Order: sequence, then C-alpha cells, then structure tokens
Amino acid sequence: MLPGTPGLTLDRVAHVLVPGHGRNEDGSGLTPGGAGRCRTALALHASLPGVIVCAGYKSPADRKGAVVHTAGETFQGVPEADLMHAWLLSAGADPAVLRVERHSVDTVTNLLRAEHEGHFGDDRPVAVVSHRGHLRRILTVIAPRTLRRPYLGVVVPGGPPRENPLAAPISRLVAAALPADPAAAILSATRRSERLWQLAAVLGKRSYH
Repeated sequence: MLPGTPGLTLDRVAHVLVPGHGRNEDGSGLTPGGAGRCRTALALHASLPGVIVCAGYKSPADRKGAVVHTAGETFQGVPEADLMHAWLLSAGADPAVLRVERHSVDTVTNLLRAEHEGHFGDDRPVAVVSHRGHLRRILTVIAPRTLRRPYLGVVVPGGPPRENPLAAPISRLVAAALPADPAAAILSATRRSERLWQLAAVLGKRSYH
C-alpha cells in the first residue's frame, strides 16, 4: 500500500478504482499490465464493501482497433474499461459491483470522470490500484487535483518501479488550474491531453511505457 490522504487506512476504504494500462496490438484485449491491475483489484475487493470502477477508453496516441459499437456508442477498438470489465467477469467478479467509465483518455481524466460522473455512487474512500511508478504520480500529482474523497494506493506486483520522466510533468500540465465545474474540468483536461499527445507524436513519442 502507498499512502495518499493522511491518516487513511485500508480498513476504511470502500471502493476500488482501476485506471487502464493500454490495449493490445489490435485494440481488442488488455495488456499484461492491465490484466495484472484487474487481478489485484479483484483480490482487494474481496474484503471491501463498495464497487470496482474500471476507467479508460484509450490514449489519444492509440490508433488501434476496428470500429466497435458499445452501449449505444461508437469506439475505435474496445474501450479499456470494457476490457477490464470483461476480465473481471471472467474471473468471477459479481456484476453488481462493477462500474465502467469508458470515455477518459489519460490518468487525469480517468480520475476526473470516475469521481464526477457518479461511478462510485457515494463519497466513501477509494483505493487506486496500479503499478508502483504510476501510483506515485497518481497520489502526488493527480488525485489531489481530481478526487473529492479520501484515497490511497494499492501496488500491483511487477512492472517498472519508475515511469518515463515525461509522465509527471505532462499530468501536471493536464491537471493544472482546472475549472471548478466538473463538466468543464473534464472537457479542459481532455483537450489538453489530446493536444499534448499530438505534440508528442510529432516528436516521435507514442507511449509512456
């Protein structure tokens, strides 16, 4: 476990949030890292009373996948959140505790949408499940600017201990001085992320990983 909100302990946590880790080569499945996050989330949730929120569509840099129709909407490839939902169901998760946030495009918007679109259903504390390097960025840079509930982190085994050095500065830019209105904050963060990834693509960078 990694600390987030001062004084929060795991026995006070209700919900689990699982940010996406990207999709496979054709946009139809999870990466091994994404499956690892689901595995840790499911094991953690066995002792918690709340829901598991699967968060993510795809990175703006991700151009993979055929056109897919899900929940009355059209996507390029299967959204990461739906892939995580399917993984959890196949592993025996109770469908009643699973929530899908399939529109966010990066970690900042993962948390913004999960929080402000009502996916948790209440204001009880949340455990964010991810790899160690990613969690450090979430807990120090992103969660203080996006979540309105107590939070901590639960580490997924494996993965690199540190992220690409560009990840944290980009998240700071995306999350800086967002509007107070939730819908406006989500729109602003999404546009910033898309523009920064457009710039990254011009410079030849297509992934944090």
